[in-house]
Amino acid sequence: MKIVRKNIEVKIYPTKRDINDNAEKIVSIDKIESNIGIYRFIYDEELEFINHFKSLLIQNGYDDKVKVNDSSCSVILDMLRQEYSFLEKAESSSRQQAQRDLINAFNRYYDSNLKSAYPVLKTKKKTKQYSFRIINNNNNVRITKDKNGYDKIKLAKLGIVKFKTSKEYRKLLQKGSDPNDESVKIKHVTIKNVHGTYHAVFNIEQIHVPEKIIGPKMQMGIDIGCSKLAVTSNGQEIPNLDLKKETDNILRYQKTMSHHKKGSIRHRKAQRLLNKSWQKFLNKRKDHYNKITADIVKNSSFIAVQNENIKSWIKNKQLSHSIQLNAPRKLLEKIEQKCQQENIKFVKVSKFYPSTQICSNCQKRNENLKGLKNLGIRDWDCPHCHTHHDRDRNAAINILNKGLEIVGTTVQ
Repeated sequence: MKIVRKNIEVKIYPTKRDINDNAEKIVSIDKIESNIGIYRFIYDEELEFINHFKSLLIQNGYDDKVKVNDSSCSVILDMLRQEYSFLEKAESSSRQQAQRDLINAFNRYYDSNLKSAYPVLKTKKKTKQYSFRIINNNNNVRITKDKNGYDKIKLAKLGIVKFKTSKEYRKLLQKGSDPNDESVKIKHVTIKNVHGTYHAVFNIEQIHVPEKIIGPKMQMGIDIGCSKLAVTSNGQEIPNLDLKKETDNILRYQKTMSHHKKGSIRHRKAQRLLNKSWQKFLNKRKDHYNKITADIVKNSSFIAVQNENIKSWIKNKQLSHSIQLNAPRKLLEKIEQKCQQENIKFVKVSKFYPSTQICSNCQKRNENLKGLKNLGIRDWDCPHCHTHHDRDRNAAINILNKGLEIVGTTVQ
């Protein structure tokens, strides 16, 4: 038994009105967009204040490194609340989340191991941040019944809103809304605008009992690729998902939009179709990866992967399109998350380990496979023991052996 964190995403349906026919306060589109705008406003104003303060330090000959913490940002936020009364429209934890995100951005920037860029303004045109977060304090985010007896999401200071989700997720959210049920707790909810539709992402803490391992389960090494999504050490090949139909639709609607004046009826129609195509693309990939990772984790007792530098792969113009479509990093993240939930050992092998160049039979290295120019070699014979190898499966076996070496155990 262990406590795990889980995200539950549901679709919500805000209206154009603030009050329904039963005189209940409901979530409107204007309220959501206003809260998203307030989040960006607080983030940008605090960042501009810090940048101005840093410039004053430089002018007077001081070090420009400023320690950005919660106490200093709270002072700036109090000043903004006194000057701009419209900030009171947002829930208090939503305002505080904007400054917490700014503090985290500066912490990542000052961390030499992460090499993150300096924080930038979240302008409406340039940023993809169309969300805000409400922390669940005193059960102010919960599932409740409206006057007609239907389940609705209650959001602090915003009202109630209609939602749709599966029966399983609905039961979990109902348990999290019950203060007497400690098996599930709602920590916070993020409201976001995704291609013109609105979603609520609940972050919950749940008591999870991992599935008992019955019978022999495999120890598995996984090699991430480009021509194939992944190859496992037992010889299973996971092909790339066919997303041609979705990408063709996206390109077609992008081209249609470019031929019409921005703001016109035809431009807005093409924008809606484009948003729908993007959502289909993302949903298809997400569903496929959930099924793959569930099957892998269910049948494994140990999983090793190589912590590949996928960002550098994207810089290669021959590989970038396939990498961006299939997003192998998301596959690895899902496997790691599900391994943590099921108490399955998950090991990351260093990205510098030459898994494709080492013979899994004699452990000798083949220097002829080194470099980008030899990526086309998919089968090879070991010059030392003359074993014939499939490049991807050989790499997966080496990743498994290296992972077992890291934890200090051996193959079953």
